[in-house]
Amino acid sequence: MLVIRLSRKGTNKRAFFDIVVAEKSRAVKKKFITKLGYYNPLSESGKGELVIDANEAKRYLKNGAQPSQTVARLLNRDGIKEFEKFIIKRASKPKKEAPKAEEKTD
Repeated sequence: MLVIRLSRKGTNKRAFFDIVVAEKSRAVKKKFITKLGYYNPLSESGKGELVIDANEAKRYLKNGAQPSQTVARLLNRDGIKEFEKFIIKRASKPKKEAPKAEEKTD
């Protein structure tokens, strides 16, 4: 089974990711089929820079490749709506209310 996932590059504390198509059983940093683009999370004041060949990504998706959650979120945010159906909504815990301070009357 093919997956579209991130492959980490860069040095310590300077992350840089390639977006690759690979066999699911392969190691993340090893052999991949093709490189679709890259993602640099440290550029543009923390928003990140995403460069991808959208037509190739759509072609692999149509042929049965499964995107990782992170890749699906990145590509959906970038405007490729075909990846929206692969995003699994995370369950969030309800926020605890701060205990109210009781007023003492003497």
